[in-house]
Amino acid sequence: MSKGKALVVGANVSKSLSPTIFNYWFGKYCIDAEYGYKEIKEEAFDKEIKSILKEDGLRGLNITAPFKEKIIPHLDVLEKHSIQIGAVNCVSKTEKALEGMNTDWTGFEDSLKWAQKHITPKIIKKNIAIVIGYGGSAKAIIYSLLFMDFKKIKVFNRSFDKIKNLKNTTPHKLEELEDHFRGVDLIVNTVPANIIENYCPNLRR
Repeated sequence: MSKGKALVVGANVSKSLSPTIFNYWFGKYCIDAEYGYKEIKEEAFDKEIKSILKEDGLRGLNITAPFKEKIIPHLDVLEKHSIQIGAVNCVSKTEKALEGMNTDWTGFEDSLKWAQKHITPKIIKKNIAIVIGYGGSAKAIIYSLLFMDFKKIKVFNRSFDKIKNLKNTTPHKLEELEDHFRGVDLIVNTVPANIIENYCPNLRR
């Protein structure tokens, strides 16, 4: 039987700390497996992921940007939260199926709860949250904020057409962001800072 293997897959994962972290824990608990990475260009994803999923010894994948949505057609089974979110960040390979799940939303919730206990200032109200971007991570965060009963979630994205029909949120164009900070209880950014600066130049000041 070949040695177990897991990978993080993304467009820019060569500097990811995941292999270092997971290989440490594999060694500590004597798990006969290794953790690596596969960096894929967007235009080559569908072809290369098919090959990766067939690799000998593969037990699972962590999926990161920009492939959390693109991985879904290659999977056999999705757990209920990943279906609702529309994105997958964790893939398990069993003898019978490739199973996708989303742990981003619970990870975000847990980190927010930890921050509430250990870091100041704290979130006093859950009236308004802003989410910048609408990729796989942003979808999981919006899902998590809804579970945490935020009353209003404003989503800002470069492509307004992509978000204009979102349910349970208020969609906005990214260039409108600087006009919406008043009264906000939480801001979550999921896009590079230079993108925000390009659309909202006044925020550089």
